[in-house]
Amino acid sequence: MKPNFDEMSRVELKAYVLSHRDDDEAIRVFFGRRNPPDSQATWYGPMTTPEGVPIAENIRIAEEAIKKRVEIDREKQQQRKKAQSENLRHKLEQEIEEKLRDKIELEVESKLQQKLEQELEDLIGAIAQFLASTSEFSSKLAMPSALLAIQQRIEDFGDFEDLRSN
Repeated sequence: MKPNFDEMSRVELKAYVLSHRDDDEAIRVFFGRRNPPDSQATWYGPMTTPEGVPIAENIRIAEEAIKKRVEIDREKQQQRKKAQSENLRHKLEQEIEEKLRDKIELEVESKLQQKLEQELEDLIGAIAQFLASTSEFSSKLAMPSALLAIQQRIEDFGDFEDLRSN
């Protein structure tokens, strides 16, 4: 009659296993105490009879479980790869956007500067033309005078009534 392994202490069970090395049940209990089975684990029946004859149904069930596990692991790996790919794509898009944003801002700033310069030239030309047509300024002096007036922010620049009355 075999002893009750559940009632034995770890030291007693170890001594029993060492003296009864052929007792598979005692060995399983001994190693099961050190590494308790996972509560989520699925246990399958033996693949062979004690005589070594394969048990076809248990083998089939185990093969199906292994195939299912492999498929689950493959799907998880694909999901990880997809997540990594998405993360990398997102980072690249951000880097490209930042670099392009800087270039676009420089281009817009340059175009606005050019437009402002052109508008300023047109404005100075109009002021010079106004001076030449409404006063006794020569056309050669009108442009520099208009520039000077704009630079100095002279108020009432176009009011020539005061000049004529003097």
